[in-house]
Amino acid sequence: MKILSSIKISDDLLERLLAIRPGAQIVQVRDFTEPDPEADVLLTYGWDIKEDTINLYPNLKWIQTLSAGVDMLPLNRLVSRGVMLTNVKGAHKIQMAEHVIWSILMLLRQGNTFVSQQEQKIFSAKPKISEMYGKSVCIVGAGTIGKEIAKRCGAFGMTVYGVSLHGGQDQAFEKIVPLEEMPGILAVSDVVVVVLPLTPETKELVNADFIHQMKDRALFINVARGQVVDEDALIEALKSKKIAAAALDVFRKEPLPEDSPFWELDNVFLTPHIGGRTVQTSERMWEVFQTNLAKYPDSGQMINIVDYRAGY
Repeated sequence: MKILSSIKISDDLLERLLAIRPGAQIVQVRDFTEPDPEADVLLTYGWDIKEDTINLYPNLKWIQTLSAGVDMLPLNRLVSRGVMLTNVKGAHKIQMAEHVIWSILMLLRQGNTFVSQQEQKIFSAKPKISEMYGKSVCIVGAGTIGKEIAKRCGAFGMTVYGVSLHGGQDQAFEKIVPLEEMPGILAVSDVVVVVLPLTPETKELVNADFIHQMKDRALFINVARGQVVDEDALIEALKSKKIAAAALDVFRKEPLPEDSPFWELDNVFLTPHIGGRTVQTSERMWEVFQTNLAKYPDSGQMINIVDYRAGY
């Protein structure tokens, strides 16, 4: 078994991996540009695999990406080659949920305003502060991360609604509705959180129509992908105060360009795509790979196998 990794592996971790799979050959590479007829497995964050990459590895059977989203990979090409793809779904759920709670509190408790006051040495209690308690939240994307967000919002006394692409119910939510019933939930939600994977179905799902369906002066939080949002429509809604404020962790283009209007809006809390990053994240991601490495090639025992039809 030969594994090529474009991710740096520490000596301690390499030792653990070889203990799980004695005899495996694990080779660290700078990128996937050199052909290798023996490579069975690629280990990657996903961004460095293109259509032509697959042609370099005629023996390729499995790709493990240490990201949850797989929209950056050539999924159709992987299907045609019969390559299995696994991700690290679930490895980000705790930190993402905490990031959303932090974001909601920043908006409700006027965090940007008080940081600015501190910088200017202004001691003023005039900014109006609100509470999570008693408010309603719509989590668009009631999957693994969405459920963790729901649990925490519920603990703060919020009424929690979910929107799911594939239905189902979960006790963390008051109720979960399918996409076609989303407008009724948006109309009564004080906070809207988007945590969907990026697929053809979800690209620019948050558009002018979506925003029009939202409750006036609701809060908006995006921790999904920037391409899920029509940014022009969002900027207009923030300027007009149709949306009272937004916390944005992801953007259509990253790094966010210096001329982006988001920088200038005083009702935006902006973070640089850090929702899934904590010092604990790496260990959780590697745990997924170690589990799969031990079970491979038994796909019935492996976890987080990507459904190519769904795109995640």
